[in-house]
Amino acid sequence: MREIARIVKPGGKVAIFDGDYATLTFGSTDPATAKATDEMIIDALITNPRAMREMPRLLREVGLVLTASFANVVADIGKADFFAPGVQSLVKLLPKSGAMSEAAAQALVDAIMTQSDKGTYFAATNFYSFVATRPLAS
Repeated sequence: MREIARIVKPGGKVAIFDGDYATLTFGSTDPATAKATDEMIIDALITNPRAMREMPRLLREVGLVLTASFANVVADIGKADFFAPGVQSLVKLLPKSGAMSEAAAQALVDAIMTQSDKGTYFAATNFYSFVATRPLAS
């Protein structure tokens, strides 16, 4: 953030967009299993799943002024669309992270994609955009 603030010219704007991956969730027939799976995926793959929640404070700390923000929820309901490539990547990413074996990761992905095939799939996460301005020199 300091480098962004340093290189933006006075009066210039910066835009930051990313997911609040702590909100990443997949549906399941068992809520406890769904919660554990969500947490395992987030812990295994996301360094700071709540980073976007810190953005208003971080912008201010480096001298930028928040001028706009936008919130979006992306959800696939019934069939995997937006999240389908990410789900498929779990087959390789979860074993590489040490979260589970290749066989277990494949079984998880197969179960998720079966939900999609049956029209019972659900996945969602929040995304945020922030626009900030570097004040003109006083």
